[in-house]
Amino acid sequence: MTTLLTPPEAAARIHVSTKTLRQLRREGHIRYVAITDRTIRYRPEDCDEFIASRARKAPECPSTRKKTRRISTTISSGKVVAFTGRRGLRTSGMR
Repeated sequence: MTTLLTPPEAAARIHVSTKTLRQLRREGHIRYVAITDRTIRYRPEDCDEFIASRARKAPECPSTRKKTRRISTTISSGKVVAFTGRRGLRTSGMR
């Protein structure tokens, strides 16, 4: 015999509120057992299946991504020049 969970038990199992669980059921995201029109229960394996269906692959870690150096900057005039070109502009009076 399969153990059936009440809505508060199922909501606690998948870490959502009972209101959210009810919305998930209405939208067809989670399976349920209708004992009567007003008595709804959930199988533990259906809760586990719901959780598994929501698992996503983590995005690439920013620290492992290849970093590129920024080689230009914006001068107050709005002109973009290379870092090596900044020194010449400062001596000519532009900031």
